Amino acid sequence: MKPKARLVIYDTSNFVNFPLGGQLTSIQGFLRYLAEERPDVADKTVLVGVSLDPARVGVLSSIDLCGRSFDFLPVCLAETDQSHTKRSLRLEYAKGLLRHLGQLRLSGDDVNYIHTPEAFTFVGLCGGRRRYVFSHGSFIGMSKDLRFFAGSPVAGMFQRYLEHVIKAADGLFVLDHETQAEYSKLNGNVRLVGNSITYREDVMRDFDPEAVRLLFVGRFSAVKGIPAIIEAAEADLRVASLALVGAGELDDELRSIPASKVRFTGALAHDAVLDEMRRADILVMNSSHEGIPMTILEAMGMGLPVVTTDVGGISEVVEFGATGENTDGGVESIRKAIGRVALDYQSYSQKAYEESGQYMYSSVNKAVLDALFGGTSS
Repeated sequence: MKPKARLVIYDTSNFVNFPLGGQLTSIQGFLRYLAEERPDVADKTVLVGVSLDPARVGVLSSIDLCGRSFDFLPVCLAETDQSHTKRSLRLEYAKGLLRHLGQLRLSGDDVNYIHTPEAFTFVGLCGGRRRYVFSHGSFIGMSKDLRFFAGSPVAGMFQRYLEHVIKAADGLFVLDHETQAEYSKLNGNVRLVGNSITYREDVMRDFDPEAVRLLFVGRFSAVKGIPAIIEAAEADLRVASLALVGAGELDDELRSIPASKVRFTGALAHDAVLDEMRRADILVMNSSHEGIPMTILEAMGMGLPVVTTDVGGISEVVEFGATGENTDGGVESIRKAIGRVALDYQSYSQKAYEESGQYMYSSVNKAVLDALFGGTSS
């Protein structure tokens, strides 16, 4: 690979601490790989994101990440309170690209690595010809999850736009075989890659099957199925506590549910999330739509067994009956899965930690970088 061209990375984040979640953690793992293993590429990398400081919007400057400086162009202002957002960040980001992306003077040699699909067209309009898209979850049916435009004609138009992105991209990175199969009907260069973690710790827990500590980490949105997790925790005498880590549009609704075992932490920085994983016994996820959640990989890296629905690519990383248990999303199903894990807890915990080793960031991100500059398909 000859990194003569710039690598331009697009995401609706500030690449440091907003918004907290698996997508940002995944991108940071890639940047850490560049900083440690490919400084020649890092020197030619530009990050195009958002800012929490209005004075920085539209100003090309730099940010420090992973022990080095990266060029950074924030194109719009983000709202800090993700539980009560008033504007679509996707729409604001698209408008910001229209206003500010021109100053980068994109050329046909630049490699554009797109983590948020609304950037795709604007990159092309500004001269970016090489456009690779990382799909953190399947774009198929994604319009149903739009918060601001659900049920409106905009949702249908956005879905058609996403199909155009799949067809027109020079290459796509996906997290699971199902999405790979769907996209491959529309594009001949779809590469299956994994999310990656940057830290592992074999936590030794003093597990008490009569006082189980549950944890959820993620966005407080309808597709996460959090009310059923709360109900299962409250109804199960074996459960001592449930920590809900995150924020989102359902924050007020979830806090209004009568519950004596639930603790809301708000959105937490990555190190604080790891602390919550050290204190917990089981990670519970209950999504109806996912790719491969970074949260699950990080939990396994902390020796935390997983109780989860079997959607998206989750079954490709969680071995049900060994590193976790699956549910159908119902309250009773969640309780039974927790019980199965509790019966042989140490085995589940140790197996989860052992399996997490294959998801460390170096090997995963080397394959991504080779594909970006080599242009080969899987």
